[in-house]
Amino acid sequence: MTKSEPRSAAAETNELLAFIAQNELAEGDKLPPERELASELGISRRALRHLLTRMELDGQLWRGRRNGTFLGRRTVGPVSVDQRIIRGSPATVLETRLVVEPSMTAIAAVKASEADLLHIETCMRRTAEVKNDEDWIKWDGAFHLAIAKATRNDVLVGLVTAFNEARSSGDWQALRLATITPEKRRKTIAHHRTICDMLRKRSADDASRAMRDHLLNTQRNLFE
Repeated sequence: MTKSEPRSAAAETNELLAFIAQNELAEGDKLPPERELASELGISRRALRHLLTRMELDGQLWRGRRNGTFLGRRTVGPVSVDQRIIRGSPATVLETRLVVEPSMTAIAAVKASEADLLHIETCMRRTAEVKNDEDWIKWDGAFHLAIAKATRNDVLVGLVTAFNEARSSGDWQALRLATITPEKRRKTIAHHRTICDMLRKRSADDASRAMRDHLLNTQRNLFE
């Protein structure tokens, strides 16, 4: 087919996809300038612009006013902290939790109201009562979130919400479900009770230490 002969939209798309594959371009990579790309594909720049517009509408690429054309969907602004947490591996998220949650629990020991303590204790009891592993995971997350809310700190609440979302993701949930045993659950529930006791006593240091012990035990359960 010569350059002057018309091509179907599907044929033009296939030509561009073949060019992308041949040049091993991946998501985020920049396409050549329009003049060069049109020449490579053997189509007019007008036809190329129509093709790029169709692919942009389909979410296959995006075009900046001055930056050029890039494969994949456009990332709007920087990646937020909660997105980084949700995308993080179980190991890195647990490392982060070990930094954040013991200090968070110390704050809760000082700031928690009676209603907060009752809610935390309710979540703790529910982890002991439920039989289904998925329900147990849900109430375990609710327990940690209740402690975060007791701090009256929206940043901490946001972090623990992201931790819980990460823990509910496919990879992590599969890992948790694969490693849960009755004995590990009993130890976790015992740790929850100790955390509740230290919160009741308003002992910030002891509450922090109990949460750290709990998370270290979680780390061992998942990776040892």
